[in-house]
Amino acid sequence: MCPAKFDDLFAAGADALLGGRQQSQSPPWDDGPRWGLSAVLRPDPGAAGRLEGIATAVGSIIGPAHWPTGDRISSHFTLRALERHRVSVPATDPALGRYSGAIRVAAADAGPVRLRLTGLTLTSASVMVCAEPVDGNAERLAAGLEKQLGDDGWFEADLVRDIWYCNVVHFAGAIEPDRAAELVDWVAARRSLALGDAVAHNVELVQWVYRDGRIVPTVLFQAPLTVAQNSNPHLFPTANQLPAG
Repeated sequence: MCPAKFDDLFAAGADALLGGRQQSQSPPWDDGPRWGLSAVLRPDPGAAGRLEGIATAVGSIIGPAHWPTGDRISSHFTLRALERHRVSVPATDPALGRYSGAIRVAAADAGPVRLRLTGLTLTSASVMVCAEPVDGNAERLAAGLEKQLGDDGWFEADLVRDIWYCNVVHFAGAIEPDRAAELVDWVAARRSLALGDAVAHNVELVQWVYRDGRIVPTVLFQAPLTVAQNSNPHLFPTANQLPAG
């Protein structure tokens, strides 16, 4: 069952769609507020297939003009957005080394993250699959990354991420009223749809790129989630003691 915040999102999202006020994505631009470099968790292949199935079903209702961000190429759970959008990110950019070091240290102190997929909800801009952490690894990873980033965590310093989710479709244009009503009913009937667990074994630093009418990730760095569940915490060097890259 989705937590109460997902209920609030559904109510507001349904109202927006039925009133023709849904938000539409557009290609990101330099220094834009969305789709900047991010630390993300990618689902295991089985869960990715189930998420893709939901994205495909949504597309069959509202049409193909929208972004299928829940397909196997793009499905993800955002751990933390790190900055505003940059169209070009040079491989020599010093921030990449700092972000990678922070991710490496945080990932080394957390085991694989298991998220239970508990149903669907709407926002004014997307269809989401709701998720709930099965153990403490998700929270431990998020807290560890915040600590390791230090001042580099400025972009979300005032944001509290208190829900986990995967956006399976982002709206990218107008939705006809009858299709909007059909989508609202379809999601409402699946608010508590059990979709099993998604397990992430790595943390990825990704750049979001607009290509072929959609947004897709380019992986710039990847760190394994290596600590076994219920193991004792270990002491690790801070990110600035690690080599960049």
